[in-house]
Amino acid sequence: MSDTALLAVLLAGIAGLLAGRAWAAALRQGERDRAGYRASPHYAEGLHYLAAGHAELAASELAKVAREDPGALEVLQVLGSLLREIGQVERAIQTHQSLLARRDLSRPERAQALASLGADFRRAGFLDRAGRTFDEALAADPRNIQALIELQKLQEEQREWSEAYRLRTRLHRLRKSDDSLVLGYLQAEMGREALRAGDPEAAQKAFTTALALDRRVFPAHLGLADLLLAREPARAAAVLEEAMQVAPERAYLAFDRLARAYADCGQPGRFADVCERIIRDDPRDWRARLALAGHLRAQGKQSEAYGLLLRAVEANPQALAAHLECWRALDALGLERASVDRYLATAEQSVFYRDPHICTACRYRADDMLWRCPHCHEWNTFVEERVGPAAAPS
Repeated sequence: MSDTALLAVLLAGIAGLLAGRAWAAALRQGERDRAGYRASPHYAEGLHYLAAGHAELAASELAKVAREDPGALEVLQVLGSLLREIGQVERAIQTHQSLLARRDLSRPERAQALASLGADFRRAGFLDRAGRTFDEALAADPRNIQALIELQKLQEEQREWSEAYRLRTRLHRLRKSDDSLVLGYLQAEMGREALRAGDPEAAQKAFTTALALDRRVFPAHLGLADLLLAREPARAAAVLEEAMQVAPERAYLAFDRLARAYADCGQPGRFADVCERIIRDDPRDWRARLALAGHLRAQGKQSEAYGLLLRAVEANPQALAAHLECWRALDALGLERASVDRYLATAEQSVFYRDPHICTACRYRADDMLWRCPHCHEWNTFVEERVGPAAAPS
């Protein structure tokens, strides 16, 4: 999905929220009547711009509504959030702070304004203030979904995985949604943190819990295999085989570990069988060819390895690793050493041949596989973007 499409979805959601709040306001027969703003032409124009994806124009029109009717609580709430999304964070903070200065807010309305202000602070980089504001929002309304979501994201950014897991569990209960995949990834991060702290027992428990939540949590497979490799290579191989079955597009992340596990089990030939099966299933899988070529080179089968590497380059001509292995194979076949060294040094410094990974939610790019997108904060959205060979000239 493109950035434009994502913005359109976001703005449509805000428009829906605004319309929903307006409808709820129209139905209320209590002490306040805030329905007057809906008669403003700027209100209708603002909704039109929101639905069309013109964020700045929508903000301009809704600001006019707010000036005409300072009591339009719902408009001010949505206007502040919209200002934040289009990068006008200082104005968003001012808008939400002005809301909180009012004395006629109900507890849920105050909680929502606090949650939005906390999101403003988080976007501006005031993380401590954001955390305190989210806590205030939850004190006012423990069931405020926005505050819980934003606070969870904040804790993820600060690598407070246990707290993020606790909050996600709370969200799961409130929304009755299927959050097993995200909960599994949070457990996997807890396991990796335990490994860094030198606590393999806690790490294994976390990785096992992650896979019990959702078998698609690939880093939990990898982490568990790493713990088992030294003492139980057969079990490690089984864990990695399952990971590759669950997510074949990420199988290459397990290749090095799987080759080692099979070798430690005394069955190195099984790795070649795995690679050949993957290539049969997906002829464009260049990484399986790369891995198999490395396996063959270790056995002294340089010519066979070079043939596989050429096919890998054909499948993905922008893959740096494939080019480097091709030249290493040529060197092993007797090419002049100095020429190879010059090419390798040049290729390793080339940005063009980076292996790109891309977030399917927001199109953020990274050199390595990431389990959580640093831009949109979604889990399990990164894939390797494959670039095919150029079309032959007509």
